[in-house]
Amino acid sequence: MIYDPALLEVRFVRRYQRFFAEFVTIDGQQRIAHCANTGRMTGLLEVGARAWIRVQPPGRKLGYAWELVETTTGMACVNTARANGLVADAEPLSWWGPVTGVRREPRVGAHRFDLAYRTGSGRDALIEVKTVTWAVDGIGYFPDAPSARATAHIRLLTELASHGQPVGVLFVAMHTGISDDSAGSNDRPSLHGRAETSRCCGRADRRTAGGRHAICADLGCGTTGGAHCSRIMAR
Repeated sequence: MIYDPALLEVRFVRRYQRFFAEFVTIDGQQRIAHCANTGRMTGLLEVGARAWIRVQPPGRKLGYAWELVETTTGMACVNTARANGLVADAEPLSWWGPVTGVRREPRVGAHRFDLAYRTGSGRDALIEVKTVTWAVDGIGYFPDAPSARATAHIRLLTELASHGQPVGVLFVAMHTGISDDSAGSNDRPSLHGRAETSRCCGRADRRTAGGRHAICADLGCGTTGGAHCSRIMAR
């Protein structure tokens, strides 16, 4: 991705109140930036780490927004909105045949999903995008903390799939140190303690999406709705 204008290199100081991050510039000036990632951000909050922030458009509460951070295992993208943009701009994975359009933030009742693909059948395929930045020995784990909101979305997608609604979950690795991924395990957090709601049956189809490696597999494990999950490794 090309940032224009160029990002400002800084050093990480602290993150506080979920949405705020403090940095110092190379010449020692303080900068406060918006943090779009409201999760635990395991492995991304090392004091003194090199980071990059961008200038916000006029009218925003904070003048800067946090984009990237350099960790001991690679570069990570902190801005979770980038994963949605990456998927929306990439060539759609044709799980349901030709895709004729992409719509952002579709609503289903009180829930808002990330994307909707207009499929050849005329039905929208609802897509939830998950950013993966927790890297351990080359494996990206999701989530890095229990998430009631993510659990609610996965449960709703599973329910919709059981009634024939096309749905999908995309796990996007936004960390250069990740070459594979995994759900939470006994010693790592899962989706609010219930990783089984997103367990794959293991039937995988390797392909590329917009020049990026992807793996897709059946999420439904027997459901009739054609639910899928996928992992896209951003490079």
